[in-house]
Amino acid sequence: MRILHLTSHLRVGGVARSVVTTAACLQRRGHTVAVAAAPGPLQAELSAANCAYWPFALGTSAEFSLGVFAATRQLADRLRKEPFDVLHAHTRTSQVVAARLSKKLRVPYVATWHGFFRPNLGRRFWPCSGDLSIAISPPVAEHLKQDFHVPENRIRLVPHGIDAGLFAPGGQAERDRLRSDFGLSTQGQVVGTVTRLIRARAIDQLLNAWQHLLKAVPGVQLLIVGEGEDRERLLALAATLLQKDRIHFVPSVNVTREALAAMDVFVFLPADKEGFGLVLLEAMAAARPVVAIRRGGGSTWLLDESGVGTQVKAQDPEGLAAAIASILHDPAGAAAMAAQGLAVVRGRYALDGMADKLERVYAEALGRRK
Repeated sequence: MRILHLTSHLRVGGVARSVVTTAACLQRRGHTVAVAAAPGPLQAELSAANCAYWPFALGTSAEFSLGVFAATRQLADRLRKEPFDVLHAHTRTSQVVAARLSKKLRVPYVATWHGFFRPNLGRRFWPCSGDLSIAISPPVAEHLKQDFHVPENRIRLVPHGIDAGLFAPGGQAERDRLRSDFGLSTQGQVVGTVTRLIRARAIDQLLNAWQHLLKAVPGVQLLIVGEGEDRERLLALAATLLQKDRIHFVPSVNVTREALAAMDVFVFLPADKEGFGLVLLEAMAAARPVVAIRRGGGSTWLLDESGVGTQVKAQDPEGLAAAIASILHDPAGAAAMAAQGLAVVRGRYALDGMADKLERVYAEALGRRK
């Protein structure tokens, strides 16, 4: 099968990471896979997986912009020369492009909904939900039915999958090297998160828990990995805290495993509307015990469904600190939690299991058109 994925860009982030991982897996399974997107660091991984990369100048988030029309013409010209069996769109503007291409070229398309979206006028009148819509979690599937009136018989549930083997932690020497690379001391325990530095992620909650955590675990260090428009404000907040030199902000990393391998506990800070939380699976695959803020829909479902991790209510810095400290003070319990998370990833969220589901969705979309 020839499959063209469409997304906005290949910069480091959950959607782009999911697209690249999925494309590489499908290519290994014998399909011909290409990804159309604006360039970014993850482009190199496509090349390594022998997936074709199509430059896709979709530098806009406005669904009715001139950029969307230009991108549609660009891809239509290429698809006439290099036809594909199915299109798979992953972001709102790429879904609009896929809808136009599908109508123009009579190619079936599916649309993955990676989160929750405002039911604005454009989405209501032109949902661009594809021949079939893929929801990455049951809360997202319910969102599609309730807010966008996508018929249930056109929704397919396909949660993310990952290759757990790629996140296997190394030994003590690797951990010490990575900590040094991130500017951390090799002594003491490390609590960390990997996230976009935006207000929706409420990273303040982790920083506000810091002074309580210091009292419970002297010598602890905090590692915050990511970039975003809220970075300067968060740095200013961190500068007002006790032992601020033990709080480390580092830029986004292409290989999430390296950041996770430096941590003793992973803290997940979901957005208020979180569709799933791919980095949660990565932390579980890296055998890291997880503490999460209870909010976000999809991420809460993932942890509840798997029985993994500790969740604390939002806006409770003392509760968050206590949950983290409890894990750091109990190595045996932390190891058991980590082992449970790894087993869940291997059993329920294996990459090939996800690919099996996608192949069935693609075949069904093709069958519907025929």
